[in-house]
Amino acid sequence: MNKKERLEKIRRFVTDYQIGTQEEIVEHLREAGISATQATVSRDIKELGIVKIPLKDNTYVYELPKSVVKSLQLAENNIESFERMGNLINLDVIPGNTIFVKSQLTQTFSDMIFSCLADDNSILIVARTEEAAIEIVEQVKKW
Repeated sequence: MNKKERLEKIRRFVTDYQIGTQEEIVEHLREAGISATQATVSRDIKELGIVKIPLKDNTYVYELPKSVVKSLQLAENNIESFERMGNLINLDVIPGNTIFVKSQLTQTFSDMIFSCLADDNSILIVARTEEAAIEIVEQVKKW
């Protein structure tokens, strides 16, 4: 099996299963008849842009950042609360997940957001207008 096929298998495993370790990926590959070391899988993960996302139960799973449906589900599971004041929105997020949630917000609302600041457990969104802030909050409620 060539590298392209191995990368596609890893992509599918990460999309279809909640994978928490590189060893689990190695095992899934082995079950599919593909021999790969943990070091190879580590390089493949970097090449695919796969990131590790913390969940509410303090576990971590690998995720493809471009997987919109799963990404929105994970974003929903990580936003604990939010509050709007004028064109400002503050989101309280599970610690360690702000980079992921911020990425989803800026991709989804790029034309409505002027700036987005994040620390470990909160995100401050500066919307271009108060109307844009209202729309962002309404959409985030649906996540």
